[in-house]
Amino acid sequence: MRFVKLRYAPRAHNDIGDIYQYIAQHNTAAATSVIWQIRLTSRLLARHHSLGRETDIPGVRVFLTARYPYLAYHRVRENELVIIHIRDGRRDRPKERDL
Repeated sequence: MRFVKLRYAPRAHNDIGDIYQYIAQHNTAAATSVIWQIRLTSRLLARHHSLGRETDIPGVRVFLTARYPYLAYHRVRENELVIIHIRDGRRDRPKERDL
C-alpha cells in the first residue's frame, strides 16, 4: 500500500476535542493516551487504507482504535484518507446523515 495524505474532517477534530475533555475531567494522562492512540491509528490507516471494514454507508470504512473502544470512520479519496468521525464503539452505529 502507498501512503496517502491524512486529513481530519471538522467533525473528527471536534470529536477528538470532546473525547479529550470528557476523559480529562477524571484523568488528564489517560485523556492524552487515548488521543495519542486515536492519532496513531489514523496514521496507520493512512499507510494501510484497506484496513477496517466496510460500513452500510457507501465509501465509508471503520477501524477500531487499539486498546480503546473508539472507532475511526474514514473515507479514501484519490491520494487522501479523511477521518470523518471518531465514535465510541459502545454507542449505536451512526446514520449516514451523522457523517
